[in-house]
Amino acid sequence: MQYWWHRLGHTKFGWLWHRAHHSAPYMGVRITFRNGFLYSFLMPNVWTGAVFVFLGGGAFAVAYGLVTILVVAASHSEVRWDRYLYDAKILSPLAWIVERVISTPATHFSHHALSESDGVGHYSRNFGNLLFFWDVLFGTALITRKYPPAFGVESDRLYGHERWWVQLFFPLFQSRRTESEFNDPDAWFRRLRAPAPSAAAE
Repeated sequence: MQYWWHRLGHTKFGWLWHRAHHSAPYMGVRITFRNGFLYSFLMPNVWTGAVFVFLGGGAFAVAYGLVTILVVAASHSEVRWDRYLYDAKILSPLAWIVERVISTPATHFSHHALSESDGVGHYSRNFGNLLFFWDVLFGTALITRKYPPAFGVESDRLYGHERWWVQLFFPLFQSRRTESEFNDPDAWFRRLRAPAPSAAAE
């Protein structure tokens, strides 16, 4: 459910609630749970976890929560711990397994990249928060073992950062920025999906 919820957050129907998570121009554990309040409030895992606890599965819910927090924080971490797996030839088989089972810095940094033009970042890939296996299963996995050079949201670079209270509390607060996804999400998604100009056209 979390995988599909995250994918919904990258459509025009959910992006405005999830945008705050991607607007940071850096990667780090500080942005692990940075989201709009509606995105977090409606998150399926929160409610299914409550049901598990109510039905007597409190111990499972706690264990699952701890593992999830550890992996998700590690995949956002400034410490690119997976590079040690990539650099050591003896650990290559382990790296192959790990990067296909759980989210790692390389796979998740790719998801947060500012641009797709570097061949590393990809907005519509690598949605798994805990289990990267879902991306492998549903065909959204992008494994490059590289880290993108820049993070954030393109419109913030072009027009200035959106106010934090708009990103966190939309639709209670509206954007005053002229060029904003919050004002015209359809236009922004058409622009995002448009093919890059060819070298000949440039």
